[in-house]
Amino acid sequence: MSDPESKGFKVVDKRGRADEDREPPAAVPPPPPASPGETGNRPGAGGVEGKKRPEDAASAVGGPAFLDLVGTLQFGAMAHLGMIQAPDGKRSPVNLPAAKDSIDLLVILQEKTKGNLTEEENEVLGEGLYHLRMAYLAVMKAGQGAGGKET
Repeated sequence: MSDPESKGFKVVDKRGRADEDREPPAAVPPPPPASPGETGNRPGAGGVEGKKRPEDAASAVGGPAFLDLVGTLQFGAMAHLGMIQAPDGKRSPVNLPAAKDSIDLLVILQEKTKGNLTEEENEVLGEGLYHLRMAYLAVMKAGQGAGGKET
C-alpha cells in the first residue's frame, strides 16, 4: 500500500489562528461628549432615563413610528364606532365588540409602554383612549348593537 503522506490532501487546523489571518476591525469612534446641560437618553442618577427627544420616536430609516401604530389602532376603533365617514358619504356600521377589542389593545399598549414614552406619545395615547372610551359609552347609551342597528 502507499504511505499516508502521498495522498492528495492535507488537513491543517486553523481554529486558534482564524483571527490572526484577518485584518483587525477598524476602531469605532466614541460618541461625542454631551454638553453640560444635555442629558439625552442616558440614564441619570437613579438609573431613570432622561426626557426623550421627538426625533427618537421615528426609526432611523424614516419608517413607521410608535404614533403611527397608535393612530392605526385609534382609527380602527373610530371606524368600528361609526365615527368615520366613507367617501360616498355613508358612515361605517357600528361594531361594538370590534371597537372594544381595539380600545383594549390600546389599553394594553399603554400599560406595557408606561414610563417608556415621550410626553407627546403619552399624551396622544392617553387623550385618544379617553375620547374613544367616551364615544364607546355614547354609542352604547344610544342603543346601537353590534351591527349598527337599534336594539
